[in-house]
Amino acid sequence: MKIYLGGEINHPKSRKVILPCKDKTMTLPELRTIAENAKKDAYSIDRIQWHKNVDESLFFFPEVLTPLYHCSSYRTLLDEEDRRLYNQLYAQYISEQFIFLEDRFLCRVVEGLLPWAGKVSWDLKKCLEIFLEEEIKHTEMFRRLNKICNQERYDTEDFYFLRLKKYEDQLISAMASAPKFLNYWIWIALLFEEKTIDCFSHYRAQQRDPLSSKLDPLHYQVHQFHMLDEARHVQIDEHLLRYIFDRSNPFVRQLNITLLRKTMTNYTNPKRANILIVEELCKAHPRLRSQVNRLSEEVRAQKGESPYQMAQYSRRNFPKTFAYFDSHVDIQRAMQQVILTYYPPDEKESA
Repeated sequence: MKIYLGGEINHPKSRKVILPCKDKTMTLPELRTIAENAKKDAYSIDRIQWHKNVDESLFFFPEVLTPLYHCSSYRTLLDEEDRRLYNQLYAQYISEQFIFLEDRFLCRVVEGLLPWAGKVSWDLKKCLEIFLEEEIKHTEMFRRLNKICNQERYDTEDFYFLRLKKYEDQLISAMASAPKFLNYWIWIALLFEEKTIDCFSHYRAQQRDPLSSKLDPLHYQVHQFHMLDEARHVQIDEHLLRYIFDRSNPFVRQLNITLLRKTMTNYTNPKRANILIVEELCKAHPRLRSQVNRLSEEVRAQKGESPYQMAQYSRRNFPKTFAYFDSHVDIQRAMQQVILTYYPPDEKESA
């Protein structure tokens, strides 16, 4: 794609934008620089070594990022084979989650934003077009990965554990038709794209630790390539916050904060998909069937300030997102209600 490198509205001539945040200043590359970097760093998914398939003798995903890992039954009830299967099922769910977030959610909303972006800034429009291309590429990566894991399960369907309710699909459609008005999707994008970077950091740390068991190389490589693009997507999200959320009138702003708080409640309370994974594990290993309720209840309990939530949501995991929470007092207060592991910098943080 030819990248337009012309000027953009309301941006300084410098190559970085200075963003004031509580207790510190963050620098953000200009959109034209982000587009240049995307062109320079572009890759084909054919570079991934798909022919090696997955190694089913290995875990597929960092254990610490799974809810059951933090439950007592994980060590007292499950043996190594049980834990490995649970981990592999959870990795498939994570791939489903990325397919949903990128294909069914972000692509739809960003497509709805393009006409407006073209009127505001050619650099913004080009960044969003590249963003869409890369999200389509990521969807294909995780779709192909899941088919390798379980061809029968994912032959015709993208989702097995993740089941979208009708009203959720309707809400996404509403966001796609009015992405500036229902703009809390930008915060969700920022959270989960920064989470992608943190996810790979766990892969890398485990692979480098001589005392840790190795993870499946194909999953490692897919998450590595995914992370390369998502680091730039986080920067685009930051620009969108400035262009859209920060310029919202008080009513629109408060509406979106309320919707964000309600949405994040679903992500900080393990249920639905997480319980389906436990049920699938018990179905595959009959000796665990009598324990399905116990395991499910322990997973549901991993909320609030639990060890699982500490592993998922901390300032170490989300340095930029938490910094933005700090600098938006109304967002800060809302997120303290649902992400109980988030503490403003002037409060003692246990993460």
